[in-house]
Amino acid sequence: MKNKKTYYLLILDRSGSMQDCANETISGFNEQIQMISDLQKRHPEQEFRVSLTVFNHMVEHAFETVDIHNVKELSHHNYIPGGSTALLDAIGGSVIRLKHAINDEIERDEATAVVVILTDGYENASKEFSFERVSKMIKELEKSDSWTFSFLGTTLDSIETAKMMNINPLNAAIYDKSTMRKTYQDLAVSMDEYMEAKSDGIKKKSFLKK
Repeated sequence: MKNKKTYYLLILDRSGSMQDCANETISGFNEQIQMISDLQKRHPEQEFRVSLTVFNHMVEHAFETVDIHNVKELSHHNYIPGGSTALLDAIGGSVIRLKHAINDEIERDEATAVVVILTDGYENASKEFSFERVSKMIKELEKSDSWTFSFLGTTLDSIETAKMMNINPLNAAIYDKSTMRKTYQDLAVSMDEYMEAKSDGIKKKSFLKK
């Protein structure tokens, strides 16, 4: 198996409106990482690398391309919601950083990238990236079988927002903040299905569990 490495980038909203689901976000994220760590044991021939970007009006690359077993847990010390929503800056900045880090492996067909964007509101604070620039970047990367983007939002137009970003509607969903832990569990199941397909030499473009 040549393509045995998967880079998972989670772009996670940390704006003030996430305050009411902070506990569920923290526990859900940590459970998801544990579930993916268990996946690594079931697929020892494959390798997981995880990146986390959290954002409000500022963007923080919490960690990048870390081995799944060395991922730092979320807590109330490093996940404190507040501020507004620089969604486009978070997506644009983190995807460019990941692309630069793994592009050689992607071109050699040694790795794939799974990007998941999770937000509960609308863009209102970005300064560096425009909607047009982010959409164009995603469109170019989505042309490759090696990149998959998913978008989860709480607003009724979340799926339409994903389509405008050139994210496949099959990889877009509306989630409920009251069941945030289940959302993370579903993401872990989606990763399991993705890795099963990859073991069979298939690069799935439909990522989200429906």
